[in-house]
Amino acid sequence: MLRRLARMRFVHAADLHIDSPLVGLERYEGAPVSRVREATRDAFRNVVGLCLEEEARFLVLAGDVFDADWRDVNTGLFFVKELSRLRAVGCEVLLLRGNHDFDLTSKLDYPEHVHEFAPPGKRAARGARSHVFEADGIAFHGVSYPTRQVEESLLPSYPEPLSGILNVGVLHTNATGNRSHESYAPCSVSDLVAKGYGYWALGHVHSHAVLHDDPFVVYPGNTQGRSAREAGAKGCVVAEVDDEGRRVERVRFAETDVMRYFVEAIRLDPDDDRDALIDRVRAGLDAIVARADGRLAAVRLVISGSARAHKDVATARDALVAQIRSEANDRGDAVWLERVDLATSPAIRIDELRESKGLLGELLRHIEHLRTDDGEPDLLRVASALAPLEKKIARDVGLHVSDRAVLERILAQAEALLAERLNESALDEP
Repeated sequence: MLRRLARMRFVHAADLHIDSPLVGLERYEGAPVSRVREATRDAFRNVVGLCLEEEARFLVLAGDVFDADWRDVNTGLFFVKELSRLRAVGCEVLLLRGNHDFDLTSKLDYPEHVHEFAPPGKRAARGARSHVFEADGIAFHGVSYPTRQVEESLLPSYPEPLSGILNVGVLHTNATGNRSHESYAPCSVSDLVAKGYGYWALGHVHSHAVLHDDPFVVYPGNTQGRSAREAGAKGCVVAEVDDEGRRVERVRFAETDVMRYFVEAIRLDPDDDRDALIDRVRAGLDAIVARADGRLAAVRLVISGSARAHKDVATARDALVAQIRSEANDRGDAVWLERVDLATSPAIRIDELRESKGLLGELLRHIEHLRTDDGEPDLLRVASALAPLEKKIARDVGLHVSDRAVLERILAQAEALLAERLNESALDEP
């Protein structure tokens, strides 16, 4: 007779990317570097702590525990040491390798409570491997990546569900066609549901999402955001099994991140000068610190609007950014100013100037021509002219000049600067 644990829980996590360098963070005097270095490790410590707190029976890791080759062996040793803590509550670990760590996890010696899903061609010659826990009435099915790139669906290699117990599929896949991630091991949600399993523990996509709820098909997202593209709360999922042990009754997202990315848009009014800009920055940073709830806030400020402050943006940008960074430093280890995007424009009516006679009106009309559909060939010439700087701009500024939207933004900023400078010089004619 099978032993059923009332309200058995398991924790589902993925994409830990332990010791992955967090990208896009500008270094400056006073930045809280030490907290950043430990962020991915601390997030995993929180995953393990959650398992202990919830007395989870299983921890499912659905790929990309690591990011790439280790800086040193201590990365792997840290991971194994943390897993050893789970013995205290009898928590078994199910480990699958994804596209980033397909080779790394095989280099480690794991304790007996860690169960790996082998890749095809090794122990699991026919594909997915099953780990069955009869006393708990649950089976986990999964297959690890044999190489970094898996471009065909792995789903056909998964076995039919075992009768009378809860079947959990573990898969590292792009099941939604998410364009932010490679289309590895592609499949559809309907394909997953049709398999007949009671829960699908997915990995690869870094945003938490419940794709289906009967049965549950779940992305937990990554445990720690690593760039401004991964803003917001990050964590894992606690899955609770019903009293009969036959189905997952509910899932709950649990935050594990220790550093959270925020993209804060600050819109200036026409009368806002430099002092008003700084006041708005102070208010924005204070609000973010409150929302971060004790976590380190990595903040990207996007400051825009037609305002008097644009003159300082245009003539003293570096000094203004330094003052904004000083505001971040005043909040101690609570804030890392990831980047400041200054996209302001002069507090003048460019549309009216564009219709005016004289040099300024003519130049502004030419810029407008570049951004229209009829001006597509001219816009392509702008992209061609900037092509030699593509790699440097992408690395240092995070923009890709081959993107039409980026080109239009560059043109808008050039237009605003041109209008302000020439208007101040009274080169426009009545």
